[in-house]
Amino acid sequence: MTKQNKTKQNKTKQSYHYLLTNLFSFKLFIVVFSLILFSVSCDNKNKTGTEERTLSYYAGNWWGKPDGKTETNILTINTDGSVTLKGAKDDAIIPSSSVTRVSDIIYTASHTISGKSAKSTFIFSSDTQGKFTMELEGKSETVDITKK
Repeated sequence: MTKQNKTKQNKTKQSYHYLLTNLFSFKLFIVVFSLILFSVSCDNKNKTGTEERTLSYYAGNWWGKPDGKTETNILTINTDGSVTLKGAKDDAIIPSSSVTRVSDIIYTASHTISGKSAKSTFIFSSDTQGKFTMELEGKSETVDITKK
């Protein structure tokens, strides 16, 4: 083998070695970059819309037929989570601090009306339909309610 051929062969080996080294570096870069992207995407710990629903989700005027005949505005759920019960004489306000979330659709509240202990339960079947139950002095009454 001539000196020229040996030089050519060495250059070819060097080029081949250089190419393999660069290819390995490129593959290593792709693997590391993919792992970084994967870890960033998996780090999204429920940051999009999974907060617990509160009673204020159902804010608005709710109507029902407490007498079974005439539909009236019987309560208002306020945006702060409090509830205004519409009475014949005066309204009663249940503060949001008295409301307990049982689930996304069931809420209870212990409060007083005219100095008497009462318990209210709200069960929602949809965003605009539900049932309202009030227990006062051992008596319980349930009314279907509709948001209007």
